[in-house]
Amino acid sequence: MKIMKFKDEIADIKFFGCEAAELFTMEIRNSLEGVLNRNFVSDLDNEMAGFVSSSIEGRPWWGTMWSRDAGVFLRELVNFGYIERACLLSNNLMKLVKEDSNGYFIFPEYFKFGQPNSGTEWDGTAAVIIGMALLWRKLKDSNNIKRNIYNFVCGYNSPLEFVIKYIENHPLIPGSGEFGGGCGIPGKYYNVVQNYLIRLALIAASRMASAGGQLYTANRFEVCAKKIAENMRKYLVDTDGTWLWCVNADSLKPDYRIINHLHNKGFGGLNGVISMYADVLGLEPLSSSYENIDISVKTFNKIFSFPPRKSMFEKYGIWIQFDEWFGGYLSSPSYGQGYAIQSMLLMDKIDMAEKALNYLAIETYKPLEGYNVERESPYFFYERFYIPEAVGKINLDQGCGALNLVNVAEPLKIARLLIGIDDYSSENIVLIPRLPKSWKGYSAKNWPVFIKNLQMRADIYYEKKDKTTTYRIEFDREIPDLTIVIKHPTNIRKKYSYKNIRYINLEI
Repeated sequence: MKIMKFKDEIADIKFFGCEAAELFTMEIRNSLEGVLNRNFVSDLDNEMAGFVSSSIEGRPWWGTMWSRDAGVFLRELVNFGYIERACLLSNNLMKLVKEDSNGYFIFPEYFKFGQPNSGTEWDGTAAVIIGMALLWRKLKDSNNIKRNIYNFVCGYNSPLEFVIKYIENHPLIPGSGEFGGGCGIPGKYYNVVQNYLIRLALIAASRMASAGGQLYTANRFEVCAKKIAENMRKYLVDTDGTWLWCVNADSLKPDYRIINHLHNKGFGGLNGVISMYADVLGLEPLSSSYENIDISVKTFNKIFSFPPRKSMFEKYGIWIQFDEWFGGYLSSPSYGQGYAIQSMLLMDKIDMAEKALNYLAIETYKPLEGYNVERESPYFFYERFYIPEAVGKINLDQGCGALNLVNVAEPLKIARLLIGIDDYSSENIVLIPRLPKSWKGYSAKNWPVFIKNLQMRADIYYEKKDKTTTYRIEFDREIPDLTIVIKHPTNIRKKYSYKNIRYINLEI
């Protein structure tokens, strides 16, 4: 057995100022390490090196890699600086996905260990492409994985080539799975989350193709992405101006038996549209004039206004994941609480996010009394949260339990949104810290920052004081020309320009 000795300089985050901040620090750190130790295949002698199981051994779905889970985990590996592991995971995903009957590499709902497959899981397919595009951007040109990713994403049998050809004669892309018709619902539908993820994947791929000199391909991706955005607004908006979960792929009309299905009614997964904006387009969705953000904001408010959800949030800080499924007593760090917190932060609803974050951190550490979560560490994220009202009314099943992959990945993204380092343009850095009032600051050591098309590392310290805010940033090398834009919670923006700089100390 040859266990890889990784050379990555791993980023380390520490939040401080209150109990929830300190707990959340331990939770993201221990859960990420737990997944890499328990779920991730690091044995280079194993032909499945890079495979990451969606649950740990003994829990449901052990030995399977769900495309959606793997895609968002790949995204976090890249953003946290685990580049070598990200390369292993990307390589494994490209190895396992088969050409479908039309000759395209479209991902299935999940892979069984060592078994290649294909399917129509478009949220998973798009999430994987987004993760690969993030990784491609940060690899050296000499890296074989970088070339393989480029060929996979921009090649003739890319999933996005299927998208372009299909969109020539159809308005949107039909897909299946939990983000197709919904959990346990067969068939293919035009789903709003899947199609927005496809749009983001096209944008990410367009940037890749442009950087690679394929301007024609880049333009095709961009034109297709624009058409999807326009048709989402045309076909996937309800009469009240909020997102429809999905529409029938033939009639282009909503099937309210599906919309109001137990698994879909009030599903927090709808918040995925606005939260996923940050995966490709930066950290300021409210400033966008073309991403249908107004619809996402209305959708968030509509879901929240459901009386039981609103009252339970005010009482506990929990964002109930479904109106009725599981009795309306359940949430999770991913599609319920996780997407909701990400949306709150991106919409600058900081007071609301504080309540939800504190619940996430404390409930993770100390689950509901009488609810048994089997785990080695009290700092491991787990799949299902229940409110006290659930006791005696439903079975408090732990489901996939601790270290379920997507329920680790989405809190990692929450940590990044709190830190608020936006380097998507690569020409400058925009700092948008979104810490709640009781969270006083953070330190981020060895944090990956992409500037001037160079991957760098930085130690960053941020602290809120009574009348001032402190920023200290030290890069791992001198930067000849640097612009930093800092956005404060008051939405005041300040720009700072430097020459031949490595260390910055600001009192604002």
